[in-house]
Amino acid sequence: MVKLNWRTPFAVSLLALGACYHQVVETGLPAGTQTVSKPWTPTWIFGLVPATPIDVRSTCRSGVAFVDTKMSFANGLVSGLTIGIFTPRSVVVTCAAQSAANGATRIDVSSTTDDALEVALSQAEAMSRAAGHGVYVVFPTATAETFELTMGGAR
Repeated sequence: MVKLNWRTPFAVSLLALGACYHQVVETGLPAGTQTVSKPWTPTWIFGLVPATPIDVRSTCRSGVAFVDTKMSFANGLVSGLTIGIFTPRSVVVTCAAQSAANGATRIDVSSTTDDALEVALSQAEAMSRAAGHGVYVVFPTATAETFELTMGGAR
C-alpha cells in the first residue's frame, strides 16, 4: 500500500481549486449576436497582476451586454505548469443589440459656433416633431484649441 504524505492532497486541492473560476458580468443591455473572444488573456501571479483592458469599442458600437471570464482547462493547465506565474483567462464579450440611436435620424453639427448649434437643434426639433420620434444629434469633439477659442482665450 502506498502511503501519501500531507503534501499530495494539498497539491491536488490547489490544482483543482485553481481551475474553478468563472465570472459573468451583466450590464443590463439586451444581448446582440456579435461577440469578441480572447481565449488567452494574460494575467500574472495567480491573477494578482490583472490583464490589460480589452478595447471592444470599435466592435461593440452599441455597448456591451455580457462579459464572461473563465479559466478553461487549457488555461488551468498552463497556469499549473508555470506554477501560477502566467495565469491566462478566457474572456468572451457579448455586444449589446443595436440601440435606438444607431437607427435614428442623425444630424451632425459641423462646428461649435453658437449659430451652428442653434441651427442644428432647431432642425432636430422640427424633424422630431414631424417624425414623432427622437433625433440623434452628434456634436463635434471639443479640443483644447476649440475650448480656448470658445472661452475667448488666446494660444
